[in-house]
Amino acid sequence: MRYSVIHNTFFDYEMPVVSAHQVLRLKPRDVINRQQVLKHRLVLSMQGADNTELLDYFGNHLLEVRLYAQHQGFSIRSESEIDIAPRDNILLDLSPPWEQVAAEMRDPESIEAWEAVQFAFASPLVDVDAARAYAQEFAAPEIPLLRLALNLTETIYRDFSYQGGVTDIHTQVGDVIAEKRGVCQDFAHVALAVLRALGLAARYVSGYILSQPAGQPALQGAEASHAWISVYCPEFGWIDFDPTNNQMTGDQHITLGWGRDYGDVAPTRGAILGGGRQKVDVEVAVRPI
Repeated sequence: MRYSVIHNTFFDYEMPVVSAHQVLRLKPRDVINRQQVLKHRLVLSMQGADNTELLDYFGNHLLEVRLYAQHQGFSIRSESEIDIAPRDNILLDLSPPWEQVAAEMRDPESIEAWEAVQFAFASPLVDVDAARAYAQEFAAPEIPLLRLALNLTETIYRDFSYQGGVTDIHTQVGDVIAEKRGVCQDFAHVALAVLRALGLAARYVSGYILSQPAGQPALQGAEASHAWISVYCPEFGWIDFDPTNNQMTGDQHITLGWGRDYGDVAPTRGAILGGGRQKVDVEVAVRPI
């Protein structure tokens, strides 16, 4: 499938801003055998910005933008054209038992395992200790790892309510588990905390989702940035699961970037001098071409 992705961000300030420094992660990354970025363009409403483009630690595209002209608002428009390959049929029950994989994370031998193990620990927004008790619900002996990940995906979808406005980026994993409500980033953080509490490697994936696949109900998390998880499994590689929509990701999911948690891949982040209170509006449109 080929998609057009338009991501608009609008900043509006109470008072004039003297200068601003924004870090943008709005260019989707290429994913081997799955995703190819054909075109990308970033349009800023203000001219004369000082821009630096680079890759971050995780290989995500990053653009540093410095604005020195006084302003009371500006906008960022990201335009992408992307090819997504269909997901391979994965036989979950052929994956190794989760205990075996957890043991490999404690004593990695392959290059792939060494690279994955950095995602097996707590991170600033993923409190592993807060999920240890909850994780025991999924830790039955000898369950194939990918079957466990799907069970976790299905349980979060069934037991948690998708509800905007009740959490923010600072909401703790333990609070989400207790309240059982939130949005896609909350559900991704809970899933990561559970898997890492079991000694498994899992990363946070930021991206987009097709607003409404043909002949199917509308998906949660459309018309905005979306988030899901990716689980490392020896011989299978990184396999993605979307707890918000109770599914393994397919050709309707578009990857923007990945990291330990939302803080590593926030689409926009920055600091301003002046401005007072600010309002940020985001519009996302994903359409098949």
